[in-house]
Amino acid sequence: MTGSLPPYMSPPRDLRLDFFRGLALFCIFIDHIPNNVASAFTIQVLGLADAAEVFILIAGYAAGMVYGRHFIAGNTVVGIARIYNRVWQLYVAHIFMFVIFLATVARTVAVLNSSLYAEELRAADFLAEPDVAIAKALMLQFQPQLMDILPLYIVLLALLPGVLWGFRHVPGLVLSASLALWLAVQATDGLALPAYPGPDLVWPFNPFGWQALFFLSAYFGWRGVQGDISLLGRPWLLWGAVAYAVFCLWMRNYTLFHDASDSLPATLILELWPYLGKTDLSPLRFANVLAWGVIVARLVHPQARILAGGLARPFVLCGRHSLHIFCLGILLSVIGHFIIDEMYGGVGVQLAISLGGVAIMVGVAAVMEWFAGVSQRRHRVTDGAHKAGAR
Repeated sequence: MTGSLPPYMSPPRDLRLDFFRGLALFCIFIDHIPNNVASAFTIQVLGLADAAEVFILIAGYAAGMVYGRHFIAGNTVVGIARIYNRVWQLYVAHIFMFVIFLATVARTVAVLNSSLYAEELRAADFLAEPDVAIAKALMLQFQPQLMDILPLYIVLLALLPGVLWGFRHVPGLVLSASLALWLAVQATDGLALPAYPGPDLVWPFNPFGWQALFFLSAYFGWRGVQGDISLLGRPWLLWGAVAYAVFCLWMRNYTLFHDASDSLPATLILELWPYLGKTDLSPLRFANVLAWGVIVARLVHPQARILAGGLARPFVLCGRHSLHIFCLGILLSVIGHFIIDEMYGGVGVQLAISLGGVAIMVGVAAVMEWFAGVSQRRHRVTDGAHKAGAR
């Protein structure tokens, strides 16, 4: 069947996606400021995963839901076109942010007459050979500090058309292949994409590992469009997710409150610590973010009243305009880092920078929402006038 999407494929907007995407954006901004006391209040304190895993989980689910509708309805060409239009938007945003990021770092280095920040933010190679660095950036191989998650998203989204086609025809094979690739990454050291400048440098977020989280969540988004969420409805899955989330919370925070150098829990933590790597998306991190996804999916309604209320509004607004707010957050975190370091900022300065940055992000998102509303009203008025003229 081709043509317009059936009504059941256009449900009300899932506010959970906007809310938790906005929360992840706030956390990414705060966590990117080194030695920031506000980081003690972000997602990372809840377990072994952090805002990056949440961001990719939501991105995958939303992509499977939004673009999967077209594949399910038989509008494959439209779906592919929309996906690659988004890939292009992400690529342009990344390059634009790359230029602003490096200009900010270069100006700071010149004013302070110190290369410390360039080295810390992995931007020194740009100052040494800008022509090569720019070429590598265009190929997504040069990824300075804080500029490494959008390249991952771009690559995974570019692969999505083939995956969605596979979901329609051979879903078991696609999921098995994705899981097998992730397992291969965990078992080997060489399965990674090379990065600039060194021969031993690889992408900070290995697409071969992180694809499993993105495509698995895309599959659940795909199934959700069709109203098939039977797996998530099983009680044992919820209780297992809660138990594992509690374990991860304990593991993350145990040593913060105990002198546990010789205790059995500390020994367990030391044994498991090598399996907490972020670059390849380690099993413990992967399972942790999936556990939280199950808990939220089961306990929070897509249009829950609390998510539509005023307290959740800032999160929802930023989540709705995630690309722009993400780029803004990266720039604000760099500026915040410089201010705190140069002012020898204490707790008060750190909190002021964090709250001020969040306020700016919310303000920009509110302006974008207002402008989007004005544009929609203008289109409705224009369409109404055209229809009236036709009569």
